[in-house]
Amino acid sequence: MLLLIVSTLLSFLSVHSKVIGKPVLQWLSKISKEEDTKIYEIKKLKTEQQKLNMVDNFVEYSRIQRKINRLTESLGEIKNSKTANNFYIKMGLSYGLKIVLATLLIILSIYYRKTPVLYLDNSVNLTPFGYFISFPNSGNSVSFHFWVMCCTAVARLIKL
Repeated sequence: MLLLIVSTLLSFLSVHSKVIGKPVLQWLSKISKEEDTKIYEIKKLKTEQQKLNMVDNFVEYSRIQRKINRLTESLGEIKNSKTANNFYIKMGLSYGLKIVLATLLIILSIYYRKTPVLYLDNSVNLTPFGYFISFPNSGNSVSFHFWVMCCTAVARLIKL
């Protein structure tokens, strides 16, 4: 029974690895303290700038505007470098997770090649396909290979 559950979960996760990868990517690409402080400073400077009249206090207004521009520029640089890093993390995470899950399924397929996942009752007759369903095992059983293949095919049909 455990083999049935593990093989089904691994088959579904190998097809829908985005279910795991997306939250991990969001956690890895959250806003840093530096970005948060710069955004807060920009908001604070903009509210301070809105209180000033541009005609009467042009020097003060332009000084604040230069600070805002510097902070916005440094924030843009941080976001650009973060975007490049996120691309590499996203590719590595998605393909790495698929490789790990596929490798695990291959190892389990080799290890449990002669262990049936399900035993069918003798009243069930799978005459034309019985040999393929229970390939390395005796009749009226479902092999690990066939079960993983069926679960993967069903998982590809399900859109998450």
